[in-house]
Parts: sequence; C-alpha cells; structure tokens
Amino acid sequence: MATNTQEKKLLSSDLTLNLSKPVPSSTRKVESRKPRTKQLQQKMMKPTVPKETSLSNVKHSRSSTMPGMADHGSFQVRAQADIPSSLEEKRTGSKNVTDKVVEKMRKKASQEKMYKHSATVPDSFVQFVDEIHQESRITPTEEVELGNRVQESVRLQQIYDNLECELNREPTQEEWITASGNCDVKSIQETIQDGIDAKNRLVVTNLRMVQRVVNLYIRNGLGSEYNAGDLMQEGTMALIRAAEKFEPSRGFRFSTYAMYWIRASVKRSQILQSRQINVPQRLHETHKKVQRVAQEMEQVLGRKPAPAELAKATDLTETQLERCVKAMAQQCFSLDAEITNTLKPNSMSNGRSSGGGRSCSLYDLVEAKADESEQMRLDRLFFRDDLIDSLRRYLAPHEVDLILLRYGLMDERTLPHGFSGPLTISEVSRLVGIKPDKVRRMLNSSLRQLKHLIAHEWAHEA
Repeated sequence: MATNTQEKKLLSSDLTLNLSKPVPSSTRKVESRKPRTKQLQQKMMKPTVPKETSLSNVKHSRSSTMPGMADHGSFQVRAQADIPSSLEEKRTGSKNVTDKVVEKMRKKASQEKMYKHSATVPDSFVQFVDEIHQESRITPTEEVELGNRVQESVRLQQIYDNLECELNREPTQEEWITASGNCDVKSIQETIQDGIDAKNRLVVTNLRMVQRVVNLYIRNGLGSEYNAGDLMQEGTMALIRAAEKFEPSRGFRFSTYAMYWIRASVKRSQILQSRQINVPQRLHETHKKVQRVAQEMEQVLGRKPAPAELAKATDLTETQLERCVKAMAQQCFSLDAEITNTLKPNSMSNGRSSGGGRSCSLYDLVEAKADESEQMRLDRLFFRDDLIDSLRRYLAPHEVDLILLRYGLMDERTLPHGFSGPLTISEVSRLVGIKPDKVRRMLNSSLRQLKHLIAHEWAHEA
C-alpha cells in the first residue's frame, strides 16, 4: 500500500511539472494532426467500395464524380497513383479534355435528335449547321480588330455617299481622296476590301448565335407551318447588319450587340410565317396588349369590358381597336373544303347529294357568284330543257310539274308573285292545292321511278 501511495505522488508531481511548462503552439498542432493523418492514410490505402459493384448499388452524388474517387464509366475506385495527377488538375483549374469531348458529342447527338423529330427543319438547314461548326471562333482581341476594320471601311463608303448627295453627281477620285485624307485611290479600295473581308469573318464566326436562337424556337415546339431555314436566313441577315453597325469603341462585346438584332429579326420572321395573310408586326403587338388588358379588366370588373372601356385603357380609339381585332380575326378557308347547305333540297349531312354525286364546296359558291359567260348560260339552258324532256317522257304531267316546282326548274315567269327558285313542300302544296303529305309521297314515288328509268342516262352529268 505504501508503494502505491508513493507512485501516485510521483505521477502527480510529474503531471504538475509538465503543465507548468508552456508547450509551443506549433508543437501542439503537429501532435494533434498526427493521428488524423494516419487515419486518412489508412482510409486511402483501403478502398471503401465493395468488389462487386452494380449500377443499382452505386449512388450518383457529387463525391462519386470528384477526381480520385470514381470513374463515370466503370464506377471503380482509382488507384492511389492517380490521386496526385487529379489533385494537380484541381489545383491548376484545368478541365479534363475527355469530359469536354464527351459533353460536345452529347450535345451534338441531342441536337441531331431534335432536328430529326422536328417537321420544320429541312435537310439544307442541317447541312448549313454542320458547315457553321467547322469554322473556328475568334478571340475578343480579334473581334475588336475586325470591328475597327469594318468601321473604317464603312466610314470611307459613307464619305463617298455624302459627296454624291452634296454634289448631285459621282465625285471624282481627287475629291474622294481629299475628303477621306488618304494618299491615293488604291489604298482606299484596299481598305474597303479589307473591311468587307473583316465583316465576312465576323459574321461567319458568329453564326452559332443565330443557330442558338432558332434552336430555342424549335425546342419550344415550332409548328409544321413554319420553316426553320427561313428563320435562320432572317437571323443571318440581321447578323450582317449588326456587323456593319458594330462599334468596338463603345466597350460592348459583339455578341451582346448582335443578339438584339438576331432576336428581333427571327421573331419578325416567325410572326410573318404564322399567318397566310400578312398582318403588320405593330398590330400583333397591339393585339397582345389588348388581350392582356382585357383579361385584367375582366378580373377586376367581373365582366367583359365594353369596347369603349377597353379602348380607353389601351390608349386607342374605338376605330383603331376595331381594326386591330378584325385584322387578327381573319381566317382562311380552302375552296375545296366540303360544305353542307341545309337549305338545298336533298342535301345530306356529309355534303353529298342524294344521288351520290360530287360534294358541294366553297368553290361552287364562289363560281356561282361570278358573271357567267354567254356560252355557260346557253349550256345550262340546254341542259335544263333536255332534263325536262326526259321527265315528260317517263312521268305523268302532274308528276313532272311537282318535280319542276320542287327543284326550281319551272320558268319563273309562269309562277305567281313571291315564288321563285326551289320551293318547299308547303309552298308546292299551296300552289297545286294538294296536302303536303300527298305531295311528298308523289315526289318520292316519282324519284324512285326515275332512278330506275333514267339514272343510267344522267349518271355522267351528276
């Protein structure tokens, strides 16, 4: 027991001595880091991923895609020898070239799939896009240089145009040289040609911007009535105009300036293609404003706003509002579309005549309103006379009169005042003095007889 007591005293005295001596901070940090470093080394030497790994067992997280952890393709742990190179890539900020190639191929495949499934993309558009991506891009420094060369060429051409307006004639070479400050005409022509080449280079290397804007319309579901090639063409023309007006001295990038022109031109082209009858773009914008204000007023008032209220809210007159609504409400119809005339005798719901003849269309109505020539009028007159002779040959006189009255074949000069054209059953019954039911039975009986007697003679006329 005495021995144990002495040992405890010695330990307490040693502990007091150690605590009384201050330990340097650097030493404390090193001593505290050693166990942590050993644990990390052990973890790096022993992989935590099991040997048999499947796609269902591996969780896609940020840690699985970090350098030195797991590969995208095989989901296997990298060897310890690969860790320094990955850390070097992370330290220097350089990206993996393989990842760039894979991402580029993925975008290209997605774009080709979108073009393939879109009814608005012609083959020429796909070929043009392939040619665009073969051109290399330019740096911001080259962009400024090309812009300055273009502006110098535009300045010389503007001087020539101004002289032509002032003198009311084409200026001479000496006058052009004096006004531009150059030494000779050859240098002026070389500067203009150099500006044209610079403009072409600036346009060709930035055609990707036009494609990006057109892709946005295609991705959002551009209808089959549109043509993506036309949108691309309009955007390219806007890009050319932007290259001519771009001034690098203002401090803006060319892409920032040109994107406004491209979007405005593509939108204008899309609006023009949206209708068979062209409506000015300002009317489209006004109509959108009217629709938005009308919806807001309907929510506030609890009813549809009156034309006067809507015109006042949109800063328009009632006449301007009416013209805008009428212009946007225009519709186009096909002349070959079948129609059903409910007022036409024996007209069926499917637009075909009772005899199985051709259907009635808008073209027939438009043609009927046109002025008939003398030849057509005579043909119709002879056709009616031949038909009446055939009816009188096979039917009784009273049956023929009923048919002529019912289908408007009777001469209108022989009819009483107020009766003309095809007559209804009740009108025929009043004229002949027979009940409507009996008139209907007699007409049906006569038509059944004619179907078997003269159908083969008039089948080609139907």
